[in-house]
Amino acid sequence: MRILYQLFQPTPPGSPAEKQMNLLKKIADVDTSPFPETKEEWLEKIKDVSVTGSIRLPAGFQSWDELLDAAPKLAMMQIPFVGYDHVQAGGGLDSCTRHGIIVCNVAEDMSEAVAQHAMALIMDLSKNVSRLDRSLRRTRSWEKALKEARVGFELWGKTLGVIGLGNIGGRLAMKCRTAFNMRVIACDPFLYPAGAQRYGAELVDLPTLLKESDIISVHTFLARGGPNPTYHLLGAKEFGMMKKTAVLVNTSRGPVIDEPALFEALKNGKIAGAGLDVFETEPIAADNPLFDLDNVVLTPHTSSSTVEAGISTPASALENVIRFIQGKAPWWMINPIALPQARAKINAAK
Repeated sequence: MRILYQLFQPTPPGSPAEKQMNLLKKIADVDTSPFPETKEEWLEKIKDVSVTGSIRLPAGFQSWDELLDAAPKLAMMQIPFVGYDHVQAGGGLDSCTRHGIIVCNVAEDMSEAVAQHAMALIMDLSKNVSRLDRSLRRTRSWEKALKEARVGFELWGKTLGVIGLGNIGGRLAMKCRTAFNMRVIACDPFLYPAGAQRYGAELVDLPTLLKESDIISVHTFLARGGPNPTYHLLGAKEFGMMKKTAVLVNTSRGPVIDEPALFEALKNGKIAGAGLDVFETEPIAADNPLFDLDNVVLTPHTSSSTVEAGISTPASALENVIRFIQGKAPWWMINPIALPQARAKINAAK
């Protein structure tokens, strides 16, 4: 059985990821070399592969079907992080399902890191920490910095609106309830009210969330189509529904927010501030107008970057591959309907 698995970061000797990789190499032929650069190389390499790591549609292929038609043995794509919009793009997830390929991510290991980052952005915005730091550094003057200072606000008793109450949004909800006695409301089409109750949240529709929240934190996936699209979920109309004192935090995916509309809302005082870890185009361009606003805190898509997540996430991804090969139910399946076909292919490859 052949596995094509590119490591996105080194695995130090003795690390959990190295241990899982060594176990995987005992039961399969694992190719960890860089992915091919040409279409011809892809066609040659993928034809007898049973499992791959995360891949984007390679250059030269007109569709995911064209790529996957060349991989009749492929049964699993294991993404070693949370996001899978790069596979959804161009119908990749649907194509994987048609070809009997399960797509799995690692949906839990980074949750605490991202939730803490969202909490950090919320606290920064409420007390203007970055704004005051920039002012003090620029002016090198206590008096001038105080003149430029904006009065912050307290989180105690405020309303947090969570868009997407999954592992990350749920952790943030619990932190805000426990630490700041916040009321938590949430919008999530995949949750029943009882599912929201475990986080102490009340399910509401999006307009209600926008109108009643003092802080809005976005934790949904990016979907450009389907029954619950999230592309530009928040735009000019939605910003017009928010409180002028509200702040918005996004640690999910940049295109969930209409960035030009957000800029206008921030510039014209329709909302008070924003904390952004993700952007419509990444890396963020040097001339992005958001850089010119002092009521925005920007970080370069690093919400999941902690020592702990960096250790556990790649190990969990490899462990999931081993589970699947050994006949156990894989974790975090995004398209579980493909599992019977995928299982038949992996059994035939043994």
